[in-house]
Order: sequence, then structure tokens, then C-alpha cells
Amino acid sequence: MPSDDLKNYATSNTDFYQLLDITFESSQRDLDRQWRKTALKYHPDKVGNDPIAKEKFHLAQIGYDLLSDPTTKALYDNTRNARLQRKRQSELFEGKRRQMKDDLEARERGVKRAREEEDDQEKLEQELRRLAEDGKRRRKEREEALKKDLEEEATQAQNGMGVTSPRGSMVGGSTGVSELDRTVKVRWPLEGEGDTVTDNDLSSLFSTFGKVESVTMLRPKEIRLGKKKKKQLTAICMVQYSSIVGAHAAVEDFSSQEGKDWTRFDSVSWAADKEPDSINMANGSSAVPSPSTPSRGTQSPASFLERASRPGTPTPVGQANGANGPKKMPSFSSFSAAFSTPKASPFGKGLGANSPSLEELTMIRLKNAEKRRLAEELQRQDERDAAVEVEGSR
Repeated sequence: MPSDDLKNYATSNTDFYQLLDITFESSQRDLDRQWRKTALKYHPDKVGNDPIAKEKFHLAQIGYDLLSDPTTKALYDNTRNARLQRKRQSELFEGKRRQMKDDLEARERGVKRAREEEDDQEKLEQELRRLAEDGKRRRKEREEALKKDLEEEATQAQNGMGVTSPRGSMVGGSTGVSELDRTVKVRWPLEGEGDTVTDNDLSSLFSTFGKVESVTMLRPKEIRLGKKKKKQLTAICMVQYSSIVGAHAAVEDFSSQEGKDWTRFDSVSWAADKEPDSINMANGSSAVPSPSTPSRGTQSPASFLERASRPGTPTPVGQANGANGPKKMPSFSSFSAAFSTPKASPFGKGLGANSPSLEELTMIRLKNAEKRRLAEELQRQDERDAAVEVEGSR
């Protein structure tokens, strides 16, 4: 083949080294051997009318002639090396560009992820604010509902107990103390035997503490009793006494009652959910106006009760304790109607229109003093028993 044609092929993109399966350092002998082998492989007599094989046979002939001539071989090698270098540079550039592209996409994904996390955080904060506002609204609704229930309960209790007259005396009541202060609230679960309790049962049981004037059953409610977490349907009843002494005894002595009839009840408390001011006055240090000193041979019941209620009044231990120790504290609610303080009496001076009478105050003071005295006696008895045990152990 003419050298000019070979020079044209020397600048072509055909890789004759790869076609003839030789290397750049191969000798002429290796080139001759590989040429014969390639020619036999792609010879038209062997492959027939395969155009691709014919093209490779023709290129193998050109490559053999080109690589056999030192001049054209040097030209082809230079062209081939330049082409391979450009290819490597292109591949390197593609690698860097690909790396830059990957880094850019990664940064975009990071920004997008950060934006998504910010959106998620904002959504979470919005949900927390919504839940807080919803909880606040629900608490307000519960407080309003509870306040409304308490107002309804107080209204029902007042409607069942009577109306206060302008002068302070209660219609239907037998004492100057307001009916609310003479009323206790009884609660018990309606499950089981609690559903069988009637007004007559309550009046009969709670007359133990004093004379009962009326019993008013209120609408049952779903509330929690004691330390129980679950709400249960609870019966509520208002028991009004003739005297505040009976109501005081019911609240104070309910927990000490025994028997199946009493265990069904959960609690007994004041109707107003707080101790009346008159009880605080009875427990306080305010002095009751003293009457004129009676003669030595005579002593009014009021002065006797006033003297007995003083904490310093000595009481023989044998009268309060039996052979086996202190007995149950007596109830003084039956004494409330024993005396009647006249309006003009010195005992009635200084007492408000809705305040308990002197006898009622005295009963409450006497009962509280007896409680303190019995508690002190029990403590002294325990100390004596402990001392005896210590002596015996020695």
C-alpha cells in the first residue's frame, strides 16, 4: 500500500495493536506471526460473506503494512499516544466532574433534608402548641363544669334545707345556727348494696349522733372515692340535724362506727365542704361572756358545762377508764336540747344571729376536751406499759 495512504490511516482512530493482538514493544517477528493468525481468522474464504469479518481482514492488512514501516509506525504511535492521553484526561475530567456533580447533589440532598427536618420540627412544635391549647381548653371546661355542679349541688342543698329569714333564724329549723352549718354530706358507691339505701335508713342510722330533721337525696354523680383512680357512680345525700352538735358528732365520729350498715358509706363531711365558723369559734380562744356568780349551794347547768369544758378541769381517771383501759368517748349530742338559753340571758350576749347557742358551743368544747384528755391518757398508759416492759427485760 502506498505510503501516503498509510499516513492517512496512521492518523485514524483504529487501534491496530488491539486488532492484531500485539503490544507497543512487540518485534517484527511477533507482528508477522499475529498477522498470519488474524488473516486466517478473518479471511473471506473462511468467514464467507460476513461484512464485519471482511472489514477486520482489510484493516489487519493495513495495520500490518503500517506497523512494518518504521516511519508510518512512529507517526501512528505518536497519534495513538496523543489519543490515549486525551482519553485519559477526558476520563479524569469526567471523574472529577462526576465527583463534583455527586458532591453538589449530596449538598442539595443535605439542604433538602435539613429543610425537611426544619419542617418536621415546625410541625411538631405546632402540634405541641395545639395540644397545649386543647388541654388548656379542656381544663377550663372541666373547671367550669365542676363549678356548675358545685353551684347546682349547693342550690339543691339550700332548696331542701330552707330559707334564711332576715333576722337570721332558719325556717324549719329549731336553732339559731344556719341550716347549712347543721347539715352533713354523706357519700357512698351505688354498686352492690349501696343501691338499696333509702331515706329512712339514713335517718335511722344518723340519728345516732343527734336528732335528724330532714334527709335530702341528690342526683348521683361519677366521681372518685378515696384513693381509687377509677370514677364510679356515687350517691350523695344531705342530712340536716336539729343541732350543730349532732352534725359535728356525725363528722367526727363516723369513722369510729362499726357494723355492716356503716361500712357501705365512704365519707361524711360538712355540706359546705368546710368546717363552720361557729366550730372554729368553739375551738378557739375567744371567751364566752361569764354570768353572775351563783350561790354556793346552787349551780346552773350552763355554768357546770362551762366549767367542765375547761382543759384544766380535773377528771377522775376511774370515771373515764374501765378496768381494761380507756373506753369509747361518750357522745354529748343528746345534751343539746337539755337547756335553752334565753335571749336576755348573759350567756346569749355576744353571739350572732346565726351563731350556735352557748349550750351547743359547750357541747362541742366539752367533746373536744374529752378527746384531748383521752388521747393524753392513752399516751401516758403507753409510756407506763413501755416502762414496765423495760423493767421486765432487765
